[in-house]
Amino acid sequence: MPSVTSSDGPVAVTGASGFIGAHTVIQLMKRGYDVRGCVTDTSNPDKTGFLLKLNDEHPGNVTLHQANLLEDGSYDEIFAGCSAVLHVGTPMGYGGANRPQQVYDGMIGGINNVVGSIKRSGSVKRLVYTSSFAAIGHPAPPGYRYTEADWASDNRENDANWNTKDLNDKGEVGYAYGKVEGEHLVNRLAAEDGSFDAISVCPIVVLGPLLSVVHECVGSWQYALGRTLTGKNNPRGWQALWNIVDVRDVAEAHVLIAESATCKNGDRFQLSATDESGEITVKQLQEHLQKQLPHIAVGGPPPEYDAMIEKYGKPYDAPRAHCDKARTELGLKTHPVEDTIRTTAETFIELGLVEPALKKRDGP
Repeated sequence: MPSVTSSDGPVAVTGASGFIGAHTVIQLMKRGYDVRGCVTDTSNPDKTGFLLKLNDEHPGNVTLHQANLLEDGSYDEIFAGCSAVLHVGTPMGYGGANRPQQVYDGMIGGINNVVGSIKRSGSVKRLVYTSSFAAIGHPAPPGYRYTEADWASDNRENDANWNTKDLNDKGEVGYAYGKVEGEHLVNRLAAEDGSFDAISVCPIVVLGPLLSVVHECVGSWQYALGRTLTGKNNPRGWQALWNIVDVRDVAEAHVLIAESATCKNGDRFQLSATDESGEITVKQLQEHLQKQLPHIAVGGPPPEYDAMIEKYGKPYDAPRAHCDKARTELGLKTHPVEDTIRTTAETFIELGLVEPALKKRDGP
C-alpha cells in the first residue's frame, strides 16, 4: 500500500488521551496532520484539556471524538475519510481497572471493531497497531537478545499456562497471549481485505514525559519510578532489568510507519532500548535519578534485592532487546536514556502526582 502523508486526509488515533496515544497525536501534529483523537469520555477534562491545548502549539490540528472500543460501528463516522488509523487504545489492567479476561476480550474484540470501521471507511490504507514486547518475550536463557523474529508463543510447548483457560487466575498471561493473537489477527484481516496494510509496534518499558495526571497509570512502569521519588522502594521489575524506551520515540515510530514507503502488511517493530545504556537494574535507575535530582532522597530496590544479589550476584539478565530495526529501517532517532528518566521524574513532580522526599540539609 502507498505511504501516508499529511495531504492524504485525516489520521485517527485510538486511545488518544493515553500515555503513548497522546504523544502520538503530538508527533502527527508536528508534521501538520489533521488528527481525529478517539477518547472514551470527552467530558473528562483530564483526558481532553491537555490535548486541545496542542492546537495552539503545533501546525497540525486535533479534534476529539468519543468512541467505545467494545462497540461495533463506534468508529464508523470518525474513520470516514481518514488515510490511516493508529490503533493505540486497548483495555489495561492498571489499578485493577480490568480483570485479565476483560483485557484479553477487549483487546481482540476491539481489533475486530476497529478493523470493521476501517473496512467501511473505504479510505484507510494503513493501520498501525500498538502491540507490546509482551508479544515478543518468551522463555529464553539469561542474556538472550530478542528481535522482531521472536514471539511470546515460542518455547511454550511445556507451559501449561499458555492458553486462554482461566485467564483471571494467570496474571499477565492474558495480556501477552492477546497481543500475540492481536498481531496475527490484524495481519490476517488486512491481508483478506486487501485495501490496507497492518503493521505492529511492540514497546517495552515506556518512560518519558507525562502530559496529564491520567498518565500516572497505577501499577505501570512510570508509576513505579514516581514512587521512588517519594523515598519509597521501587515495587516493580527489581528481579531483572528495566529495558527502557522513550514514549516520544514510540510515538514517532508510529508516525514513521504510517509514512513509510517500504513497510508492508505483517511487519513489526520492537521499540526497546537503543543499546545497553537503556538496559539497567533498579539500582542503576536509582543512581540515574539521584545524580539528576540530587536534592531528592530517591528510593531504591526493596530489601529482597540485597538477598537476591548475595545469592545470585546480579539480577536476572533479561530482557535484552534493542530497537535496531526501527532505527535502521524507519530512521528513528532515539532519546538518551538519561533524558527519558529525567523527564519522567520532572513531570511527575510538575503535575503534582508525587511529593518528593527532599534531603535534609546539613547545619543550621
